[in-house]
Amino acid sequence: MADKRDNALILLVDAPVPEKTGHELKKVFGPERAVHINLDLMHESYRSAKSYGGAILILSYEKSPKHPDLTWLDPEDPGFLEAKGRSYDDRVRAAFTLAFFTGAKKAVMINHLCPAIKQEWIDQALSRTDDRTVALGTTQDGSFHMIGLTQDNLRVLEDISFSSGRTAEDIAERARRLKLSAHSLPDTYVVRDEETLRKWIDSKETSPSLFKEPADKAPETPHNGEKKHGRGKRHHNGAPADAGTQDSTL
Repeated sequence: MADKRDNALILLVDAPVPEKTGHELKKVFGPERAVHINLDLMHESYRSAKSYGGAILILSYEKSPKHPDLTWLDPEDPGFLEAKGRSYDDRVRAAFTLAFFTGAKKAVMINHLCPAIKQEWIDQALSRTDDRTVALGTTQDGSFHMIGLTQDNLRVLEDISFSSGRTAEDIAERARRLKLSAHSLPDTYVVRDEETLRKWIDSKETSPSLFKEPADKAPETPHNGEKKHGRGKRHHNGAPADAGTQDSTL
């Protein structure tokens, strides 16, 4: 079995304030609501990445006077890669570089705006990524939900703009020019408008995903034959709870 430190999961994080929330989300939902939606997505994405047992977790974050650490995301303060003054594109490349510097052989970056990602997709991305193959998960708007790289094929990100609106296509095209293969992961959606927000909320209420907490265990029956009633599943209402942020240039 491969060592956990052979693999890395990368998550870009921004402080839960309007000025650090993506312009597109604010335009659609308004500044205050956009912060809450983005924060909710970030919290769930972080919980899932943290619980993934087959990789180390690398967080890219720019601290601010109001939020100098990540205790707003995790009371235990997981620590982070300082991203001060970097553009989003530079942050992505720096996070991958750090992952390989720490000893990881493969690294997968997750887009927190894509809540339908499944754990098996991360497994697939890590298993199919190698020095000649890039793992790439596309979204319905032309962006990406996951990118899997090794240090040898990190050059596929050179000159890539993550705000182009066609990030996945650009990465796939660059991979072809470098004579690399691009392994396609299942596609999914990005939460960017009311329709995709409702799709996410509905999915939370009907089926488990990578971003849901484990369901409660089934009620047990005591030895005396009487039924023991466990806690029911927590109900998710339509209003997203507090969560974390990141530029919507993904």
